[in-house]
Amino acid sequence: MARKEWFSRQRDGAEKRRNLIVYVLAVLGGLGGLVAWGLLPETVSVNPEAANTVARPKEGMVLLHVGLIAVFTALFWRRPRELVYLAGAVFGVVMLYLMLYANLGA
Repeated sequence: MARKEWFSRQRDGAEKRRNLIVYVLAVLGGLGGLVAWGLLPETVSVNPEAANTVARPKEGMVLLHVGLIAVFTALFWRRPRELVYLAGAVFGVVMLYLMLYANLGA
């Protein structure tokens, strides 16, 4: 029973802070997309050091990640009580920044 109450409180908190969460996700996604567009090499991959790596064009990968963030952020803005939409948007932000980390050699 306590778990059900905990999820209800999290949903209420997410609904109350919807605009702040959407703003933070949009800023992180937008800035990450701009940095990726400007600094990444022409081809990127998940693990550039692997022997059988598959390189993809930079533009497609950046647009894929930014689009994922935009879609899930819009869905979360529309229905803030659905935490799976928030998890999808956060997953997109994390994957964008992991792609930056892996391909910029930091």
